Amino acid sequence: MARTELLTNGRIGKPFHPHRDDKQLITAAGWAPWWLDPAPGSPDWKNRKPVFSAYTLDDGLTQQLSTPWGTHEAGLWQQVPSVAGNQYELSVEGQAWSSEDAAPGSRLEASDVNLQIGIDPTGGLDPTSPLIVWSEVAQPLSRWETLRVQSEAEAAIITLFVKSAPNLPKRLQSVFWRNAFLRPIGRHKRGVNIVGLGDTHISLEPEQPRPGEPITAVVSPAANHKFVELIVARPDDTWSKVVAKGRTVDGDRYLWRYQFSTDLDGLYDIRFVGDFGARLLALRLLQVARNVQLVPSDSARLNYRRVYVLLPPTANQKWVLAAAKGGYDGRFTIGFSADDAGIGNLENRHVLAVNPHHWPEVLTASWFQQHYPGVKFTAVVANQPEDLEAWLKNWTGLE
Repeated sequence: MARTELLTNGRIGKPFHPHRDDKQLITAAGWAPWWLDPAPGSPDWKNRKPVFSAYTLDDGLTQQLSTPWGTHEAGLWQQVPSVAGNQYELSVEGQAWSSEDAAPGSRLEASDVNLQIGIDPTGGLDPTSPLIVWSEVAQPLSRWETLRVQSEAEAAIITLFVKSAPNLPKRLQSVFWRNAFLRPIGRHKRGVNIVGLGDTHISLEPEQPRPGEPITAVVSPAANHKFVELIVARPDDTWSKVVAKGRTVDGDRYLWRYQFSTDLDGLYDIRFVGDFGARLLALRLLQVARNVQLVPSDSARLNYRRVYVLLPPTANQKWVLAAAKGGYDGRFTIGFSADDAGIGNLENRHVLAVNPHHWPEVLTASWFQQHYPGVKFTAVVANQPEDLEAWLKNWTGLE
């Protein structure tokens, strides 16, 4: 499976923002804070609302939650797109300081800190929900530890949680989170269009743009959301500049308009989000490609052997580079178009389809035989770009 980035700001690092303008809730972009209030009659040290802040640790900014002289049950959450039936594994690095001494990293008479991470397979936002699948409890005092948990998605959105719950109040009580990664396990499909709560849609004009063509996006939820924006991930895993064009009301719906440009071929991930990317309200995938004029199938000047390394729409620049390195000796053709891979009146046409299950419709040998008879088809399942590079270098074409 490709190491496709599914999280927003998986580093849980900069940039940091005050959550909903609260300067006591400074959280990493893409993540939102949560905490549980104390039960009636609880001592004043129990289940305090933490201070969320950015903290420099190991030469990098990390997310900190702190409740000096108190305890808390709190953490962060983020919603991500999923497909029901997909298996996912979440891993996050956590560390805690708990001590009667104020020195950073001290463990003098430390409390248990009870770190966990969890996945709500239904996409809910209640951190107390019995549906959340939690990891084992960890006690990573003054050291980083990687927590892991797996779950099967039951909806088009899943919610990820990180949690800490110290038992005893201590002078120093801080928890740090960094380097979250969510990976699909086994066969992985992507939802092309996720309609969010309140029947939230994203419409695009034009629907089939060419590279460089400006796009107008209209988002139409039934609710008047606050703290929302449109974010667009480009095929090279960078962010497009999005210009907000305002909000209007149309009957019982609210319309947000945005503009962005598409200067690269490939797949664009378009999300209408709240709370700096933590809450997923709607999603669209957009394929951008140049208009291809098909050459008549009998017009090839020479009857040469062609090997086409067909990359899926989820592939980024690392996969393209791996294909180029692996196919250099054989002078393989590399591209993203299944039609380009199949056309041509050549006796020897071989398509090496990399991770064909990453396409919205899984590519198969039958598909090529139907549309481009005579094509030899080989499915190549690679877990990471390095695996693809090595496989291509060793491929003999005899299978």
